[in-house]
Amino acid sequence: MTVLESLRQMLPELSKSERRAADYLLRYPNDVRRTTCEAIAESSGSSRSAVIRLCQKLGFRGYAEFRYALRAEPAAPDASGRTTLQIYLDELQRMESLYASEPLASLAKDLLRANHILALGQLHSGMAAQQLAFRLNRFGLDCNALSDVTLMEGYQSVLKQGDVVVIFSISGQNTYRDVVIPYRQNGVRVALVTMTSQAPISKLVDDVFLLPRISHASTGYLLDDEITFFTFIELLIEAMHKNFPVPDKGQGLPVTE
Repeated sequence: MTVLESLRQMLPELSKSERRAADYLLRYPNDVRRTTCEAIAESSGSSRSAVIRLCQKLGFRGYAEFRYALRAEPAAPDASGRTTLQIYLDELQRMESLYASEPLASLAKDLLRANHILALGQLHSGMAAQQLAFRLNRFGLDCNALSDVTLMEGYQSVLKQGDVVVIFSISGQNTYRDVVIPYRQNGVRVALVTMTSQAPISKLVDDVFLLPRISHASTGYLLDDEITFFTFIELLIEAMHKNFPVPDKGQGLPVTE
């Protein structure tokens, strides 16, 4: 019997908190293969202690041993029979609503007006922050990518009204809470690009761009979500070019009203 089969059989015996964690693990087993106990607890609306108790009821000493056992099992094939390319195309197609959307155009306008721009992202999401900074700098805008919370906090005395911060976070985790609140108090526009509906910090920011989470699209081997972030960045750059054309070098960046 596999680890997940054992977990499924145990569902009637679990507490409410443990059941929330178990339901999440059964639905998204690939998350276990790549993330922490704390992240699983936050994403499932459970607690770290409940996740650990769940692992112990399955016969493991803790989450690390449970994750190792799950990693050792062969991944199940995609139930839909889709190829990897088909999965990516199907999920990225869901981003079509961003085309010509008012929130994306508004963010593009504010980026062009901003004196300072920050792109924030930690761990894997930090790659998206670096990509946005790279693309905006090529566009002619000064943007810094940060992954260290201490550096993010250091900008609290620098950023003012009219500046823009873009956060890339798959889970929209509370890690950014103590960073975002002072930014907003200074009048900074903060946009969250996430793949989690009702992300923990969504109520603290000005804009939330909810993207499809490709790693949750299949029960097969783990697919990567970075391409979704990168596609969003290209849509944002396209909105800047389309709605607010860049003049000849040295004339500045005009913004139409």
